[in-house]
Amino acid sequence: MTQWIEGDVVVSGLPLHFYRTGGTDKPTLLLAHGFSDNGLCWSRVAREMEVEFDLIMVDARNHGQSGRGICSSDDLADDLAAVISGLSAAPTFALGHSMGAGTVAGLAARHPALVTKIALEDPPWAENPGVEDDATADKRREGFRKFLEGVSDMSDEAILAMGKKQHPDWSDDEFPAWVQSNRQVGSDALAGMKYRDWRDNVAKIQCDTLVIHGDEDRGGMLKEAVVDRLIQDNDCFSAQHIPGAGHNIRREQFELYMKAVQSFFG
Repeated sequence: MTQWIEGDVVVSGLPLHFYRTGGTDKPTLLLAHGFSDNGLCWSRVAREMEVEFDLIMVDARNHGQSGRGICSSDDLADDLAAVISGLSAAPTFALGHSMGAGTVAGLAARHPALVTKIALEDPPWAENPGVEDDATADKRREGFRKFLEGVSDMSDEAILAMGKKQHPDWSDDEFPAWVQSNRQVGSDALAGMKYRDWRDNVAKIQCDTLVIHGDEDRGGMLKEAVVDRLIQDNDCFSAQHIPGAGHNIRREQFELYMKAVQSFFG
């Protein structure tokens, strides 16, 4: 970690923070985290892959050390495009989890020249796609708001204990960044954010795309019916099921996850 590069790409006055493993002779791989995580939540993956890849871990807007401000899912995709361009990293591979998976899909759809392959870890795409209605979005925001308010009153030790109780199958290596990231979520993180109709972006993706999904009964968000539809609707898509994992696939079945990711990007 001490040898990783850290900095900001500033876009219209907004700093977008990143961590980079470095190496000009390696292909680049951009990593986009999920809601309430930060770029360093990819540290375990980065340590595993930094010999072969130059990895760029980005703090999403309203997360980590990046700037704050109300934004849409398209804005987050454009933020990634700005980081790639600002670091002269195009064309790049990209990998995203949950919110970050949706963001990477938006990146590939809106800026196809910037990416060559993408992998999506359990994107939050509903079986009945459509723009999320206001009532549903408000309910989801309220749930996250209460969680974040509760965390703000807890010590690091208490957050760690809560995390280990909720996620007993996670490696200890996952928790330091996770504890810190939960303290770094800006108040605007959910304002303006709605689950959009994922079909809009999927139809525009032109690069090879791997969808990594877990078990629905363990909390995986992506249903088999959606996976089947993705593959049917776009020939660029393939899928890899990771048994024994829920939504946090890489944290719950790290070895199987890494095998799938390294095979796809290798």
